[in-house]
Amino acid sequence: MVVPPLCFVTGANGFVGRHLVPQLAATCRLRLLLRPGQAVPQFAGLAHERVDGRLADLGALQSGCAGADLVVHLAALVSFRREDRAAMFAVNADATAALAAIARAASVRRFLHVSTISAVAYRDRPEAVDENAPYNFGPLQLAYHDSKFAAERALLAECKRGLDAVIVNLPSMYGTGDRRKSEGSLLQAVHDGALRFSPPGGINVANVTDVCTGIVAAIARGRSGERYLLGGENLTGAQLLQRIAAIVGGRAPRRTAPQRVVLATARALRLKERWLGSRPPVTSDLLQIAGRFLWCRSDKAERELGFHPGSVDAGIAAAWRELQARPVA
Repeated sequence: MVVPPLCFVTGANGFVGRHLVPQLAATCRLRLLLRPGQAVPQFAGLAHERVDGRLADLGALQSGCAGADLVVHLAALVSFRREDRAAMFAVNADATAALAAIARAASVRRFLHVSTISAVAYRDRPEAVDENAPYNFGPLQLAYHDSKFAAERALLAECKRGLDAVIVNLPSMYGTGDRRKSEGSLLQAVHDGALRFSPPGGINVANVTDVCTGIVAAIARGRSGERYLLGGENLTGAQLLQRIAAIVGGRAPRRTAPQRVVLATARALRLKERWLGSRPPVTSDLLQIAGRFLWCRSDKAERELGFHPGSVDAGIAAAWRELQARPVA
């Protein structure tokens, strides 16, 4: 009898994890890193071992990697507040470096690191980048982007020391289980006709289930030391809002904010934040991104992994159905 490989997963309770873990369960035994006392009812039907701890707990990481064949590192801190820079580097970069070193010492056969297209590059014009685009977010001082790029550098350093590791770079995704797109979300705002302007930049968006299928393919067929962009559709801000409006029955803005105005506002807001702090949901970091294009090409993933994503519309529709089904407070 062949024993399935043991897979240690961080960030299993997050948005992507909710969709990826069941796919991993089809071929792997599961070991999940979970916060002490954290319940995971979504995995009640899946056999799994739990390791209680956090990414800063080296003992928990060592326990998770001990005897594991595969590590899937999903966990990350996402924030657009400048005040969270140190925390994001601690979680996104330092913890990734520590986990990769522990995995190599434990002779883990493969390490799959889930990164983001925000660790690749942006453009000021509607142009798509690929895996070879030089990182250019640095001058913008965006903590999330910088910390995720640093995580990739740390992981590749461990590759040179012998770790078999693959990186996947994910776009913005839609689907069920994304808390950031629930109450007070973009979907609700478009439904209510609450937005006056579309953002001037562009973004790559995908259905989360398609992306998870790509992650599984990267585990099986990705080349060590390589990164793969698992993108969906490249849309302008106006196009995305129009797609959402068509699905949720709302009204997209008729006008797009001028790029120069959005970027100038971002610079002015950053100065204000130095004195008064960031005040989400609108921060200078968020406006910096809204004014630029985070478009990408997934040719490499299509060629090497057989990655063929569908429309993002199915993910938007699933997220909207879940939002509507929630009980009214």
